[in-house]
Amino acid sequence: MTKLPDTGPLVAWLQEQGLQLLVLVVIAFIAFRASRPLVHRLIARLIERGSRGSEVAELTADETRKRVATIEDLLSTVLKLAVVLVATLVLLTIFDLLPVVAVLCIVMAALALAGQSIVLDYLMGILIVLEGPYSKGDVVQIGAVEGEVEEVGLRRTILRDASGTVHSVSNGEIRIASNLTRIYARMVVDVTVAFATDLERATAIVNEVGVLMAADPEWAGRLLETPRLLRVDALGDLGATLRITGKVRAADRWAAPGELRRRLLAAFQANGIEISARHRVVLTREASGAPGADTGGSGSDTSGSADGDA
Repeated sequence: MTKLPDTGPLVAWLQEQGLQLLVLVVIAFIAFRASRPLVHRLIARLIERGSRGSEVAELTADETRKRVATIEDLLSTVLKLAVVLVATLVLLTIFDLLPVVAVLCIVMAALALAGQSIVLDYLMGILIVLEGPYSKGDVVQIGAVEGEVEEVGLRRTILRDASGTVHSVSNGEIRIASNLTRIYARMVVDVTVAFATDLERATAIVNEVGVLMAADPEWAGRLLETPRLLRVDALGDLGATLRITGKVRAADRWAAPGELRRRLLAAFQANGIEISARHRVVLTREASGAPGADTGGSGSDTSGSADGDA
């Protein structure tokens, strides 16, 4: 028959120290809840101060919010682990099992040597949180995976791509992380016009469309730089390629180019400027009714097709 552990020391300790322990737990809980707004303001102030003198003049309110949310989530996890660790040590002290801690430390050291990649994950996680190359809510590309950051942990980063698939990336494997939604984005729109186009006139129309888009109240706060013609980028088989660029807020890096293309198409059509495209030419040959021709009893026509550029 299995002998039950002696709970006498625990009961005696609770009778002597139970009230003090309860008071400490209540105070710690209240302090933890009350400190969250203070920690929030402190982290926000530190982030804003750290951004001064960097390549970007200052972080936007949205960037600050994302950084603060990321650090707060991590601190919350660390505090929870600390509470569990302290509670475990208290229980080991009550049952006089502190020698077990030494054994556990030896086992953990052996596991750390055996799993160096896991240690690297945690070290890289700390660097990611401190340096802030991306935060919760950013859209990033890590290796072959592109998606929105849902969690930045000490061991892994969780991404959700455009199809809704969730990817878990070990922090130790992250060598290049491309942040697609950091402060601003540069939009690039290429339009190919026919060789017969008056490029001076086309340039004036492109720049006018950019000015009108920047003046539109819907886009005035979203465009950080008026779209304009940068250069004639290439001369290809279909015509001359015009490259239009502009600076937009990071969240509009996909919507702004689409809106600019729509406006350019309407302006080109209104001014008679042809946008070159590859066309398919279909040649149809009717069946001959001359004597000796093979009609096959079906009387159907024969057709052929050829691709070409127009």
